[in-house]
Amino acid sequence: MSNLTRRNFLKSSLGASGALLLSSTAFAGEKEKKEKHKKLEKDPVYALEEIDDLINKLEKKGRKFRADQLDADNEAQWDRLVEYYFDRDDYSCLSVNSANLCPSMKPVSKMVDLVQDMLKKDISFPMRGELADASLSRGLDSIKNWLGLGKQEYEADYLMALVANSTQGNNFINNGLMSSKFFNPEKDNVVVWDVNHPTNYQAWEYRKATQGWSDDSIRILRTKMFSNSVTSQELENGVLPSDPKSEDDIIKALKQTVDKNTKIVTLSWQSNECGMLLPMERIVHELRAINKDMHIHADSAQTFGVLDLKLGDLDVDSITGSFHKWPCGPKMVGLLYMNNKSNAAERFIPSEWGYDEHIKTPEDYGFMAKDGVIDPNAKRFSYLGQQNDATLVATWMTALFHTGKLHPNVTPAKIEKRIHYLGTKTKEALFKNLPRIYPDFNEKEAYKWISTPTTDDNLRSSVFLFKCPQGVQAGNVIKNVYEKHQLAIANLKVLGHDLIRISPTFCNTANDVTQVVEGTIDVIYNMQKGKLANNTIYRSYA
Repeated sequence: MSNLTRRNFLKSSLGASGALLLSSTAFAGEKEKKEKHKKLEKDPVYALEEIDDLINKLEKKGRKFRADQLDADNEAQWDRLVEYYFDRDDYSCLSVNSANLCPSMKPVSKMVDLVQDMLKKDISFPMRGELADASLSRGLDSIKNWLGLGKQEYEADYLMALVANSTQGNNFINNGLMSSKFFNPEKDNVVVWDVNHPTNYQAWEYRKATQGWSDDSIRILRTKMFSNSVTSQELENGVLPSDPKSEDDIIKALKQTVDKNTKIVTLSWQSNECGMLLPMERIVHELRAINKDMHIHADSAQTFGVLDLKLGDLDVDSITGSFHKWPCGPKMVGLLYMNNKSNAAERFIPSEWGYDEHIKTPEDYGFMAKDGVIDPNAKRFSYLGQQNDATLVATWMTALFHTGKLHPNVTPAKIEKRIHYLGTKTKEALFKNLPRIYPDFNEKEAYKWISTPTTDDNLRSSVFLFKCPQGVQAGNVIKNVYEKHQLAIANLKVLGHDLIRISPTFCNTANDVTQVVEGTIDVIYNMQKGKLANNTIYRSYA
């Protein structure tokens, strides 16, 4: 072959090879693009399907407890429940402080994690729409059943709104009153209790001071702390003892504060500041006899998840509650209930305006802004804009637990009995241990040291408060209890008294209660002896 021919052949061969190489590279590039595109063609996530799958799995696993009848004093069965639903081995501190905050149950945390994971991958409107159905449709329906409202013909969101916490719910009540014209501060009055939570007591005084209400616009039911009786003059002035002999003592004092011009009576159903559980059913009956149109608000921060509320049978107009307390639900979400039978929601104009879980405003439902009219039901308090979808959906899990869907035989009535039983254990432990720091303590006059009613056990659940000894600061007590025993309790300043509070719920065992009381008394004893720090810490967050 000539040089020319060989050169032409090589050139031709190289050209063909180059073309083949280029073709192969191009093909590989196209294939890679197709593979990459194929990876992006994922099936859409169907949130409700994944949520249902998790619920079904948890329900199936819970069936192994179906033989447990959960009698209040069956420690073995409740210990099994506690071990199964709470990651106690991971705790660095054991909390017996349900009046403030509780650990979330495992199913609640699993749901929060699932929804947060969904939202990492997909924040589309279709996704958020499914989460809205999970929380404020199906979830709220379960909450409706939990609260004894299942027979109500109204939709769940006509009766209830999910808000931030009890504080926000209480403020919807005390802040939205004037503009609805239900209340005239020149002639009407509101009755509050001096051991209500500040959002249901001082907040009312603040409204009065800043909005120019009349002197008699707020009346106060007062508490005589560490007493089991009041004088006739004190009774006339609406004073009740912190340890009433019976519910009659409460009713008599309350009726002294109420008249025909009382438009709202707003009380803590169970006080976080003195531990008293009010006989709300009787209170409602007595008040309706005086004025059937007055609004009765029961701050239920300490009864939501504690009592078998049965709101369908109780003629209270509104309640508020927080999922992060006694129910052991998700953090930063609360409940506001409005009794539709009395058109209770229409009496209050929300102080927050936005859109609901479906990105709809009141106008989308036919309530035009120019007319100044909004939903005549609890939904008017749901126009809060973007909320935490994960916590909202997790409220559904809380309701499923409390109604026995996840753990067979759990009912609101059994939860109530168990919590009351733990309260009894707290009382017994205090009776046994208080003489160590109060040598003159005696059970018959326990009210001199313990503000929570001990004479009539029907007037308390599981919120126990007792005096801190002279010279010992409660803020330092809780700090030392935390550091020495890894236990969480609370301290409060109430009507001039420095108090310790212990409040167990169903996430605690009977042994927890004994341990926390013994540990607290041990700390106080050693502080009295100068063996533990007693500085100047007055804050609750020591």
